[in-house]
Amino acid sequence: MSSKRIMLAMMAILFVGTLSAQKLTVSAYSRYAIGEILDFTTTRNAGMGGIGIATDNYFSVNNVNPASLTDVVFTTMDISAFGQFNQFNTEQGSRYPFTAGFQNLSFAFPGNKGPVVSFGFAPYSAVGYEIQENKEVILDGEPYIQSLNIAGEGGLNQVYGSLAFKALNKKLRLGVSARYLFGNTLYTWQHALLNGDSSLIVGLQPVELTRDVYISGLATQAGLMWVDTLNKEKNRLLRLGLTADYTFGLSGDRYLARGEDSIRTLEVGTIQVPLKLGAGFMMHQLGKWSVGADFTYQDWNQLQYFSDTTDLGAEFRFSAGGEWIPKFNSQKYFDRIAYRFGAYYKQTYIQFDGVPLNDYGITFGFGFPAGQKGNNRFNRGRASSRVSLSFALGRRGSLNAGLPAEEYYGRIRLGFNLNERWFVRRVVD
Repeated sequence: MSSKRIMLAMMAILFVGTLSAQKLTVSAYSRYAIGEILDFTTTRNAGMGGIGIATDNYFSVNNVNPASLTDVVFTTMDISAFGQFNQFNTEQGSRYPFTAGFQNLSFAFPGNKGPVVSFGFAPYSAVGYEIQENKEVILDGEPYIQSLNIAGEGGLNQVYGSLAFKALNKKLRLGVSARYLFGNTLYTWQHALLNGDSSLIVGLQPVELTRDVYISGLATQAGLMWVDTLNKEKNRLLRLGLTADYTFGLSGDRYLARGEDSIRTLEVGTIQVPLKLGAGFMMHQLGKWSVGADFTYQDWNQLQYFSDTTDLGAEFRFSAGGEWIPKFNSQKYFDRIAYRFGAYYKQTYIQFDGVPLNDYGITFGFGFPAGQKGNNRFNRGRASSRVSLSFALGRRGSLNAGLPAEEYYGRIRLGFNLNERWFVRRVVD
């Protein structure tokens, strides 16, 4: 095994080891359901508004629709990380936290004539919030402060494998992905009655509750894509895609403890995430430009979470974007840079008194060739490897709409997709 492949294996092990240590969100809205569901896109797709259901992905690993894996030409590795600047506004004031972490690590192995195999690791959802509420109360004519602190930290990770193949003269592409979800989240509540100067009352200790939730189980995704020629001379194609994400009943263990008690009560239950459906289209000219749009829908009112009752709504997301490359095979470096743009709008499943929490923004990005030359006659895969940057500027929630908080954020994604020729049969004259 070459030193490069050993390095890739070590990188994968290190990546999995860091998944559980990440704090991927600081949003107060991550306290609902199973947390904030994270985008499962490559850095390339993130720069195009997050579209991926019908996109072309010849040199990267697209996990939004497993059917798109049939495009992969070379053995490919995709790895990405992110950083996010946030501004949270409430009636009490503003704060400006920063978060960062790994986004995903994926590998794809195309066959000479058979199916494409892919596997990888990524975070699935994230919980990370800390909320403090102080309220003045009068007891026996004396002023006191009722203090409540609630916090949550953790989330779910996923390990997945995918298989994709072509049919009907290579116009129909089919793919399926199997995922194993696992992780735990710790929730804490601390309630205290304080003196008017915020000091502790003698003989009255704060009450603290902790809830530790462990979840694991299987999920699957199926996808199909139809690819047809619009203009054969100019290599213009039309792509249509459909996806369905289904989570089997996840197993959950929920431990509840009070204060320093060593005895914890255990509740065993099931978490059923609702079915998610998606559709998309794309038109593109090979090696030149691409433009497309996606739509997804998921009814979170169908969520089953242990024995809890939830007051969630339907979530839908619309995104659109594209990419332009001046000249893919040019010897000039700047002619081979990919320029990306997009926008998205999402009505989330969170709602307050019938007012939904909306999330929307714009994106743009760049794909920088990793090689200096337009062609590499020894390994064309290396000539297609890229370093990608994507940027998103967005807003979630609005104080003017009566929501408890509004968020402004700027997200940066850095990704590497490396292409190599593996498993090539040597021919000796």
